[in-house]
Amino acid sequence: MAKPKIEVFSPAGECSCSFSTWINNIWGILNEHQEKIDIVSLMSNSPRAEELGIGGRSVVVNGEVTAVFDLERKLKELLT
Repeated sequence: MAKPKIEVFSPAGECSCSFSTWINNIWGILNEHQEKIDIVSLMSNSPRAEELGIGGRSVVVNGEVTAVFDLERKLKELLT
C-alpha cells in the first residue's frame, strides 16, 4: 500500500510567528503518523501551490485540500 502524501503549505512572506499555532497543530497531528505517511513542506508561492490553486495556509492529502479540523480523521481513515 502506498503511503498517503501530505503537503503542508506555509504562507510566503509572513513571519512564522503569525502562523506558529497553526503549523504546530498540523505537525502535532502529522508526527503521530510520520512513519506511515509522506510529508512535503512547501511555500504557498511554490509551483505546486499554483498548480493546485491554493495560497496561504493549506494542507493537501493525496491531492485534496483538507481542512485542518478534519486532518486527523482523514489520516486515520486512510491508515486503517
